[in-house]
Amino acid sequence: MHDPLLALFPSPHDADRPWLNCYGADERVELTGHVLSMWLAKIAGLITAESTRGDGVHVGLPPHWRTVAWACGAWSAGRTVLLGSTEEIDNAGLSPELSVAFTPENLCDTAEVQVLIPAASLALRWPGALPALVLDGAADLMSYPDRFTPVSAPADLPCLTDLGTDLTTSGTRGGVLNGAEPTTLTRCELAARVEAAATATEGQAGSRAALVRCTRTTQALQKVLSAWSAGRTAVVLTPEAGDDVAAAAIRQEGITDSTAEARTD
Repeated sequence: MHDPLLALFPSPHDADRPWLNCYGADERVELTGHVLSMWLAKIAGLITAESTRGDGVHVGLPPHWRTVAWACGAWSAGRTVLLGSTEEIDNAGLSPELSVAFTPENLCDTAEVQVLIPAASLALRWPGALPALVLDGAADLMSYPDRFTPVSAPADLPCLTDLGTDLTTSGTRGGVLNGAEPTTLTRCELAARVEAAATATEGQAGSRAALVRCTRTTQALQKVLSAWSAGRTAVVLTPEAGDDVAAAAIRQEGITDSTAEARTD
């Protein structure tokens, strides 16, 4: 069974170039396809071992390299990714099998498994004492294998549900808390969106990397996948990264003006 989403992910053999670079306010991390594939394997292994399939894996994280890794790890495990606040998840009546966040208050109380990960890009464990029964999304991953056989899920399986609050065209707040319908994409629909976005950039001047500077996680994930589909390195800026960091990233990564993007709200 062909899974169009899995075809976008790096493999253990993709060691020749960086696939994902991440810039924060004062740090930069670079992951080759080989290294990123190991993170995806470990995350998929943890999700599979620790949780049973529910309504999805809640990724309560802003744009960050760890966010990309956890979303892709969930997809590798054949799971649905849920985006939104804990309140939005609860109001939608969803029961995630796993919830991952940088802070305890952003974890879903109803999730079967809760995971905290450090926001620092190079940290190897959660800073401080973990709450009871909460897993360390960095240190606890180390016990899982570097290889995972991805679950080839049906193309019509929902893979991304975005419940997040968003500004509408009228300037008012949307999102499920204000009566809006959540956005749900199947694996095939997400892959099609990504391929269309990648195709749209084919005529632009060649650049080895694409800047991903978004405030919303769902947009960041799609832009990362589009960069990969086009054979480019995805350069993610965290919300804390200012214009000076963005300028440095554009210069250092060799991003041309045609592929550099302004912040997307």
